[in-house]
Amino acid sequence: MSDSLFSLEFELNATEIQKLNKMYFKNIWEERIRILSIIFLIGSIFLNFYFIDRNSDYIIWIIRSLFFVALFLLFQYSVVKTICSLIFLLIKRLMKFEKFVSRYKLNFTNSFIYIHSPTGEISHKWSQIEKAILTKDFFLLYIKERNGYIISISNRCINNRKMEELISFVDNKVTKITKIC
Repeated sequence: MSDSLFSLEFELNATEIQKLNKMYFKNIWEERIRILSIIFLIGSIFLNFYFIDRNSDYIIWIIRSLFFVALFLLFQYSVVKTICSLIFLLIKRLMKFEKFVSRYKLNFTNSFIYIHSPTGEISHKWSQIEKAILTKDFFLLYIKERNGYIISISNRCINNRKMEELISFVDNKVTKITKIC
């Protein structure tokens, strides 16, 4: 098997999708919502400054802005968690539809791992794999990143997966696989 020709695509089952959403996409959406809320905060402060009466005292504007920032910091965490919970509740309900589920895929090439979903796409280089573990039910790939993601792939024969090829590639070209029975 030549490295340049290595390419596999796996559709994910419901369990894998739930783990993937919990591990990856929840963090990504929390980060996106947090960034949007910070942009809203900064925009509202500048908008407030733009419409301030030029004869007013700037100290009052500063105090009002600091109060607004303090309120933002106080409620931001719970608001972000709530919005993400609503998004993933919607995703959980959409999991009933085959067309939605079939959009979740893992693609493995000679140099990258691609994770495709309706909520976003992520790619990792094989060099980011810190550890590979093979259990009776799952093949786990541990990603070296700040959040330490785990890609879990079911070992069960689903949709004619070529798990042996993937395991062989990882074992020979990426890292030695730890086998746990």
